Amino acid sequence: MAATFDVDDQSVLCALGDIVLNESTAATSYDKVAEYYNLDRDILEAEKKNFVNFREQSKQTITLDSGHSATNVVKYMYANDQHDILCTYYKCACILATIPTTSCSAERAFSGLRRLKTYLRNTMGQGRLNNLAILNIERGFTNRVMQEQMDDIINIFGRRRGRKSYFH
Repeated sequence: MAATFDVDDQSVLCALGDIVLNESTAATSYDKVAEYYNLDRDILEAEKKNFVNFREQSKQTITLDSGHSATNVVKYMYANDQHDILCTYYKCACILATIPTTSCSAERAFSGLRRLKTYLRNTMGQGRLNNLAILNIERGFTNRVMQEQMDDIINIFGRRRGRKSYFH
């Protein structure tokens, strides 16, 4: 565990971005990522080359105009069934996609949880509080679902019997 905190995290993150987002990757980037995440460097480099070749042959590119990001790379690999074949490269893309650019979103989520817990501390159980916290943290997804599927949610809830059991 101590070795994890000895490495310059920023250089590892930049190397990860270099591997996932750039066509040509520096050899040192492969070395840093492979050492930090305990991956086979040669397999990672080979899978990156295979990914680039597949993209060029299929004439489907991820351009900067369409929002070139790690999330788009993950979606592209999943849509083209490459996540099983190029699993090491896919793992790197997923890691880069899940690392927040700043800590603001994480801090905001915990701040919202603190306000929520203070207000609702004595009125509900831990399970319901956890579910409410997830809805608060993922409010973008929640709002989108509410706008697109509100009628379906109301219909499903209305067909249920014994609604009192759903409000613990």
